[in-house]
Amino acid sequence: MSSRSRRIGAALLGSTLLGVLMAPTAGADDTRPETVTAGALPTPQTDGIVLSVEIVGNTVYAGGHFDRARPAGVPAGGDGEVPRDNLMAFDLRTGELLPWSPSVTATEFESGTDPGALCDSVGTDRWRCDTVFDVTAGPAGDRVYVGGDFDRIDDRWRSRVAAFSTADRALVDDFDPRVRGRVRALSATADRVYLGGAFDGVGESDRSRLAAVSPAGELLPWSPTADATVHSVLAVPQQHRVLVGGAFDRVNGQLRVALSAVDSTSGDNVAWQWQAPSTDDVVTDIATDGRGTAYFGSYNWEGFNPRFEGRGAVRIDDGSTVWMDGCYGDTQSVAVAAGVVYAASHTHACAALEAIPEDGSIDYQRLTAETTEATGRSPRDVNHVSEGDPVPELLPWLPNTNGGPQDSPWKNGPWAIDANSEYVVVGGEFTTVNGEPQQSLTRFAARSVPEAVDNGPQVPFRAPQVSRDRSTGDVSIEWRGTWDAQNSSIRYEVMRVGTPEPIHAVTRESWPWQIPTMRFTDTNPPAGDTEYWIRAVDSDGAAIGSPRGSTGW
Repeated sequence: MSSRSRRIGAALLGSTLLGVLMAPTAGADDTRPETVTAGALPTPQTDGIVLSVEIVGNTVYAGGHFDRARPAGVPAGGDGEVPRDNLMAFDLRTGELLPWSPSVTATEFESGTDPGALCDSVGTDRWRCDTVFDVTAGPAGDRVYVGGDFDRIDDRWRSRVAAFSTADRALVDDFDPRVRGRVRALSATADRVYLGGAFDGVGESDRSRLAAVSPAGELLPWSPTADATVHSVLAVPQQHRVLVGGAFDRVNGQLRVALSAVDSTSGDNVAWQWQAPSTDDVVTDIATDGRGTAYFGSYNWEGFNPRFEGRGAVRIDDGSTVWMDGCYGDTQSVAVAAGVVYAASHTHACAALEAIPEDGSIDYQRLTAETTEATGRSPRDVNHVSEGDPVPELLPWLPNTNGGPQDSPWKNGPWAIDANSEYVVVGGEFTTVNGEPQQSLTRFAARSVPEAVDNGPQVPFRAPQVSRDRSTGDVSIEWRGTWDAQNSSIRYEVMRVGTPEPIHAVTRESWPWQIPTMRFTDTNPPAGDTEYWIRAVDSDGAAIGSPRGSTGW
């Protein structure tokens, strides 16, 4: 099997280790799309926050607010740490940090007002804002565009947007638009680069938070307006549309809260049905798999109901709703691959999906996977989802991160996610992944990738309760199951010490919030004190064992 098991229970001791581990058949006929594995692969780290990751071929480009990068497993300041100014790259397959190291910086300015945590204080009332907010590839994969607050790259003037050739990773000479304010979002087609953000112009021309330039950097006439920051843009040239998401209430003067679409050539509003549940909703990211549907995530800055904080899907051609998942918890980023919508968030209370309850064992699930298709109906009215509304299915992919450093003003954990058919890459402010130290970047692989790491049945997995009926001699074994980070079904095998094969096996659906209790009676036990333990095995062959329970205890 190509995957590697991440955890082996300490209770698999002595001769019991010789028992044959057979993968359960449950899930063999599962028609759900398959996610990547949930065990993290070795990945470089930064000393700050990663706000955007982009897979281009076998390279991952990452942008954000950081000063240094280091290899996986190395603490901050340790061996191998090198300078990286808000941009870096690493090999998707190996996790090797690449030598690309452009200097991304900005002109210092004076202000009595703190411009925010993504800017640096460089003296009393003096600041520098040079964060990279978005990294996106051109459609041919020969360019990478970056947008943010910076105004210089390698000591050359680049006002909030720049382009690099992926062939040699050199700055593109003739791409030099002068954007008057923060660029938060980019989307590139063969003949246009669409910009979104908080700017008020490009060069000498006014532009209200949306603009387009040619691949040569020339400003184009396209000039729709938004009345507040644009966080995401998605060009869909096949349908002559550009989707825009953000904190706005109006686009081109018309009420279009948080998510809308405009014509890709004229910039005029086009027919659009979707409406945000609240005027306080902010759409943070939009993605598509090229099949006519857009997937998006949001946060709500006020916190009143109804509000949109989870994920949704709409038809690109008219904005009609495909599904909303009804979950709570801000969503920072979404990516779609192989029938799966991956999200970076802090998801909780998904009552419409009957998942991740507030009283569950997970406070926040910061990495999730859902089906691209609506597979069911909401069983109840919850938040902005009504009973009977179409909903996707939450898939068994449950790696997790922490929220980030103690002094973080956000504690969002992951901020960025990208995916292809073999890998999922995540960036953010987190400092742990699956409970292990790892700062700001991580990656996961499909089962077909030889280096993929399983993250299977979880600990703690407690000893069974064992008791003997003195009248019959039968032994009752009762145990509480566990859960699995990449499979929803687990086979539980009852093991009797001294017997090499399981004496009983049962497969149950197991989630962190839905852990079954099971019972079995051994009607042919040996006389005297007898010990039993439970082995939990998932469909990838990852296994852990419980401690032993005894008839004599």
